[in-house]
Amino acid sequence: MVSPPRPGRTRRLVLAVAAAGAVAAVGLWLYPDLARRGDFTSDPRPCSLVTAGTARLVAGRAEGVEAGSACTWADPGGDPQPVLEVRVTRLGTARARADFRRVKEESEGKTGPMTAELSDFGDEAFSRIRNPSRGRVTSEVWFRQGNVVVAVRHAPADGGLDPSQAGAYEVATEAAARLGKGN
Repeated sequence: MVSPPRPGRTRRLVLAVAAAGAVAAVGLWLYPDLARRGDFTSDPRPCSLVTAGTARLVAGRAEGVEAGSACTWADPGGDPQPVLEVRVTRLGTARARADFRRVKEESEGKTGPMTAELSDFGDEAFSRIRNPSRGRVTSEVWFRQGNVVVAVRHAPADGGLDPSQAGAYEVATEAAARLGKGN
């Protein structure tokens, strides 16, 4: 024989379901990025994306200086301007995609960057040449891998376009490979 439902039992069940729903709503309100966090759940270390051998070859120095989300290698000749910079930004995937496109489309007028699409690494990538500042050409390679955006800037002391482009591309290729391995 089945006993009739008790009013107190149904009320407790309704309260428990309502409490669980409230806890879930508060959790989503406090941590909205959880649903769109992406592949990377912690910030990749920018200096770990470049080996000492590559840094020495491209920047003339094996060790970079990490400050926040960037790693820089200064000119070994004494110029304080960085020869090489790797900057890593972790966001939600949708925001990383939007920020990447915004950076790609930015313009500096007549002296602005020349941009070229790349398909060699990451979900999206492009390279850009910035006009010389203080007599140095700066080559940039930007790529997005999931919810991480990486910017590589190379401005060799000799100011040449070919070494600048080759160095930026080499470092970006290595950074993408190391990022894919979880470094």
